[in-house]
Amino acid sequence: MKLSDHETRQFAQAQERSRAHALPGALEILKDLASSRPDSAMINATLANTLKGAGDIAPAIDHFLKAVKLAPTSELYSLRLFHILWAQGRRDEAFDEMRRFMAIADSIDYRAIVAEINAKSPDDPPSPGSGWETNP
Repeated sequence: MKLSDHETRQFAQAQERSRAHALPGALEILKDLASSRPDSAMINATLANTLKGAGDIAPAIDHFLKAVKLAPTSELYSLRLFHILWAQGRRDEAFDEMRRFMAIADSIDYRAIVAEINAKSPDDPPSPGSGWETNP
């Protein structure tokens, strides 16, 4: 469902605050929007990303999960969920998300992740810049 003009203005204001590193203000707006529009994958994903930026990881994961449920074919939302789960050591859940997405669509990014995993020893840390950082 499309956002109303008022919701669109609120969303733009939250994005502006986020870009200005005014995360508390952005979070306030996004939480209000997510409450009034729980059916919006975009709002849930944006809230999740902003929560992650503020270091509030558990609710960020919850909102990424909602976004993926609402937009199961969104590669971006799936990858964001994968990366945050991976960074939290929740590898099985991260792989479950990868498998879920790859069952419905192809992903060059997920194929690259699998190739990197297959090329590394289990004890090797991920290489810098490989997308495995906590801030993808």
